[in-house]
Amino acid sequence: MSTLINHWDCHQFDVVLGLNSTEKPFYLITNSAVSIKYFGKSRVRYTWRKLLLLIWQERPDYIFSVLDFTRLMILLKPLIPKSCKLIARESNYLFEWLNTSQKVLSRYLYRNIDLLVVQSALMKQHVINNLPEIASSTLVIQNPIDLSLVRQLAQMPLEYDIPNCPIFITIARLDTIKGHLRILDALALLDSPFCYYIVGEGQERNAIEKYLEKHQLQSKVILTGELKNPFPLLKKAHLYLQGSYSEAFPNVILEALCLEVTPIAFTISGGTSEIIRSGENGFLVNNTTDFAKSISIALKEPFLPQKLSRDLYPFELKAIMSIYEKLFVERLMI
Repeated sequence: MSTLINHWDCHQFDVVLGLNSTEKPFYLITNSAVSIKYFGKSRVRYTWRKLLLLIWQERPDYIFSVLDFTRLMILLKPLIPKSCKLIARESNYLFEWLNTSQKVLSRYLYRNIDLLVVQSALMKQHVINNLPEIASSTLVIQNPIDLSLVRQLAQMPLEYDIPNCPIFITIARLDTIKGHLRILDALALLDSPFCYYIVGEGQERNAIEKYLEKHQLQSKVILTGELKNPFPLLKKAHLYLQGSYSEAFPNVILEALCLEVTPIAFTISGGTSEIIRSGENGFLVNNTTDFAKSISIALKEPFLPQKLSRDLYPFELKAIMSIYEKLFVERLMI
């Protein structure tokens, strides 16, 4: 979301950004024309009074909500000016993790959205399967990637001495859903040298460390923790490995392709299959044995660099921003 905000055309739109707090921000807003309002609450649900006040003060044409604010805005929709159109951007498989009562409530509430933006065609189908009533107001707009910025950041000095062997990398929080352990299962099947960098931090670190010790992989696998700029390391990698069990739309695979690094991933729900065309610009596999085989194939017969990076324009920042800006202008005329 911060990428969109930072590149929004504020000559054409007046943009007010509502944020919960400044504690541990994962964003950096550099667009000086954006007016930022902080609610100063510990949880999103506690912001409802200040959020309503801000909406009535500003009376915007659009309210563009993401993450937990979407759920809150759906509840508040009857209390906002009728002229405000609510556009929500959903980044998760909405009905995948809900229990029965939550699904029933979500089906009722999501009818209040004027437009739902999802990140992949599979996500749209997931919404339609569970809530066919909003099929016509559900739109796919992929995550944007700033190709020039990724390439620029990749030129920064590297923090690690890279060994003379195949380099693999995964950039993801250390969480069970990210599937680090099944990547390690695949790597344990290899009988050739490699160095695997796991970039990220999280609750799964202990389990990963125990696995490395049990399978004597400590000399081949490096846990870097979080890196402010992982792109110099990503650029040096031969392969990007994704073990996730679910991904809405994995930007990091776009970043890998941008830097001409071959991705290998498991076939899962989400937008991964809309980026990787297996056998053309990477590999999609169904099990750890095939994952290990794909690693060997990719190292023996690497893809041409230009083949990896040539089809990224539909995801490029300017293209996605153009879609959003056209969308907002056109819907004002409805």
